[in-house]
Amino acid sequence: MPNNGVVITGVGPVSAIGCSRNEFWDALTAGTAGFGPITLCDASDSPSKIAAEVKDFQLSKYVAKGHVMARHTPRPVQLALAAGVLALHDSELDLDQVNADRLGVYVGTSLGNFGDILELNRKYMEKGTLPPHAAFHAFNHSAACVLSSFFNVRGPIHTVTSGCNSGMDALGQATRMIQSGTADAILVVGTDCEIVPEIMAALNASNSLTTKYNEEPHRASRPFELNRDGNVIGEGAAGLMLESEEYARKRGARIYAKVAGYQVCSAGQNRQYSHDSPDIDVRPCVRALRGAMSEAGWGLDEVDLINANGSSSVIYDRLEARALQEAFGEQIEEIPIHSTKSMLGQHGAGASALQAVATALTLRRGTAPPTINYEEPDPECGPLNVLTEAKTYFPANVLIHSIGLGGFYYSATALAAPDDRTDMLSGRMKVRWSDEQHPMFQPSAEFQKPLDPWEPRQDES
Repeated sequence: MPNNGVVITGVGPVSAIGCSRNEFWDALTAGTAGFGPITLCDASDSPSKIAAEVKDFQLSKYVAKGHVMARHTPRPVQLALAAGVLALHDSELDLDQVNADRLGVYVGTSLGNFGDILELNRKYMEKGTLPPHAAFHAFNHSAACVLSSFFNVRGPIHTVTSGCNSGMDALGQATRMIQSGTADAILVVGTDCEIVPEIMAALNASNSLTTKYNEEPHRASRPFELNRDGNVIGEGAAGLMLESEEYARKRGARIYAKVAGYQVCSAGQNRQYSHDSPDIDVRPCVRALRGAMSEAGWGLDEVDLINANGSSSVIYDRLEARALQEAFGEQIEEIPIHSTKSMLGQHGAGASALQAVATALTLRRGTAPPTINYEEPDPECGPLNVLTEAKTYFPANVLIHSIGLGGFYYSATALAAPDDRTDMLSGRMKVRWSDEQHPMFQPSAEFQKPLDPWEPRQDES
């Protein structure tokens, strides 16, 4: 398969630090933490009382009559739809011109609509009946179906549910579909909301969540840092518009990055789950990292930046650090590393898809976001070149890494800068939305306006 035939042409972050490309990017590069007291559910019985919530999220900001749709639509689906609107709008893809039979939707989700399923169960136990929409939203594939219907997508449609990696795995599998020639473009969305009492109870039981920083939420996520004590739970979504490079260039699209490589590897029988004494086996992680680099054709000295999993897990930060040292040897001390989860928390598919968005913007804008709260390095993580301040430079090749639930599997994606990175300002097109669609399935008025200009850096003009 070709390793340079798929590109990212649009991004749509919906996160705790901001929604939309510019708001998200400005907060990320400023080192803004998205954590605060939990408001989406009752956390009074939870030892961990903080989360990364998408503040003041309203579907009506993205979708016409969104307040009506939101009444019976699970929150992860709402987040996914908002991310899809943002990514498609950012890509300037003309939906009236694209062949809908060759436009696809791939969604990654770890938990799906688990919180809504639990709530439906409670209602059923009380009343013995359920609303008619319950069947549709009780399964993980509903977000993909809603996106397909909303945008009149008639090509490949698929849902990836592989735990925390799901957002990145959806990107990787969508890439394979475009490489095969089955689709010209695929909208990829990763979405999850893990702020559910039962999920929190399970993660608390396995000592996965931070409890030390309830009174100082902004300090809670501390990747690779000595005083970390666990993940910050959260929610979020991210959309990425993937296109074949030929199709994107033919329509004059802005290209953020090329998908140069992807690999996912599992631990197999070498990993037997135990939250008390989990094995630290770096081999599957190393295989994933090396596999993505091999497909991209990169040597160890050609990786300019690593967007690490860096979830602030006591165990998995250590495992990841050791795997990076194994994969790169002494070279790892020279490669800048950063973790977006230091600001966004760990929330399944949304977090890994947001890693890809951050990397695409890094390649486009020439700035690597910082890792916040890295004050005292953990000696068990070895020598790492962790960025603590935003670094202004233009990397050519960036490696992204994500760890799946329990350390059973590892995903890595290689993103490369486009060959003509100086072509930074598009502004030639505008997303058009067919009037033939159902009135409910229309973007809000805000997303029928021309795009705000994407101002190039001085050295990009």
